[in-house]
Amino acid sequence: MYFYTCSVKIVDESFLKKINWKADVMSDVWNPEKTENILKTTPKTMICDALMNQDIFSGVGNIIKNEALFRVGIHPESLIGNLPSKKLKEIISEARNYSFDFKKWKKANVLSKHFQIYHQKNCPKCGAEVVKKDTGKSKRTSFFCEKDQKMY
Repeated sequence: MYFYTCSVKIVDESFLKKINWKADVMSDVWNPEKTENILKTTPKTMICDALMNQDIFSGVGNIIKNEALFRVGIHPESLIGNLPSKKLKEIISEARNYSFDFKKWKKANVLSKHFQIYHQKNCPKCGAEVVKKDTGKSKRTSFFCEKDQKMY
């Protein structure tokens, strides 16, 4: 096991029982329908903030946020309430899908070779310049293509 920049804490088994594994996008008990219902209660929230909310999408980080949004063509500043139902389902599913891809590529030490939008200069679909902007309440950096990622 390798630990680089992190803190490690030994925890009691009772602590592990308190963890909400249903929010962990890579967990077998993760429930996309429940996630969708939670998101629908916050229609004025930007999707970029929702994806970074560990109570909703535990395990999703900034790379996964950016890449998943690019894959489904959603602008990071889109409001949840404005997303068509189909698009909301797509981003929920893609957050999980990309998390598994992320793990596989990270383990093989090829993660950055698979970045389509994260820290890229040009969009791989249309060639337009990629926008780099701090978005949402969290002000986390988002990378997106204004042509290929629709604002809802």
